[in-house]
Amino acid sequence: MSRQIGRSWQSVVQAALLAAVFGALLPLSAWAAQYGMAVVEQGEMTIVRDGRSISFRASPQSVPVNERDLVRVRDASRIVLKTQDRATLTLGANAVFQAEPWQTPNQSGTFRMLFGRFRASITGLAGNERFAMKTATATIGVKGTINDGAVTSDGNTAVMGVESTTTLTGKDGVPQDLGPNQLSAVIGNNPATPPVPAPDEFKKDMDNKNSPPAGSNAAGNLPAENTLVDKGIVSKDSLDKSKDKTPPAPQQQQQQQQQQQQQPNLNLDDAQQAAGALKGKLNLKFEK
Repeated sequence: MSRQIGRSWQSVVQAALLAAVFGALLPLSAWAAQYGMAVVEQGEMTIVRDGRSISFRASPQSVPVNERDLVRVRDASRIVLKTQDRATLTLGANAVFQAEPWQTPNQSGTFRMLFGRFRASITGLAGNERFAMKTATATIGVKGTINDGAVTSDGNTAVMGVESTTTLTGKDGVPQDLGPNQLSAVIGNNPATPPVPAPDEFKKDMDNKNSPPAGSNAAGNLPAENTLVDKGIVSKDSLDKSKDKTPPAPQQQQQQQQQQQQQPNLNLDDAQQAAGALKGKLNLKFEK
């Protein structure tokens, strides 16, 4: 049985998905360059490329990940991705990401973290080079550093510095610099929270890079979320608003229906659903 959670997301995700789906109409060489190499250390990984779903089981052999690929780490699985922009990303069970170029006024990159937990290690950058990743609510920028992070099914983002300095920026464009063992979070459209020492409960929870299934209620929770609220690091009111499932007003609902009718009738598999089929929506729908 499938489960579905609709979430706010930026319209750029729709364009990314449509490019991935309709890329099958052109030769692969006309669309995608190799972005990195992934090793499935445990379990299974699924790549959606040109409208086709390809699965890879645990093996020491590296698997190419191309630009425009959508990747889902399966249950009880873990992968390590080495990217062309000198990042090594460890992603735990149920993580979903996309290799699709993006740009904001101050940052640019290729890696989009759609859901799940990760560790990013960046080495060998020169001059003003930076590695940056994008989530639904934030951008994360690093240089020669290690950080841990988590993205919920609502797009809420929490990052903890491990080595050197990590920068977390919300939609307001104001960056927060995190040192080792410091934590910041972006909830909905709010700015990144000021850096604070990461609670032990958060560190312990983030030691486990596995995430709950994306269609579960727990998928909307940050690691050690109750502790973050109790210590005043994130606002319960902001969290509740970001998770609000109140049906839209009739006029807004009609506008959404009209938008849906204007979209192509896409036959999506699970990883494509994770990227979002409709403008302004992140639809997480995974088959058992």
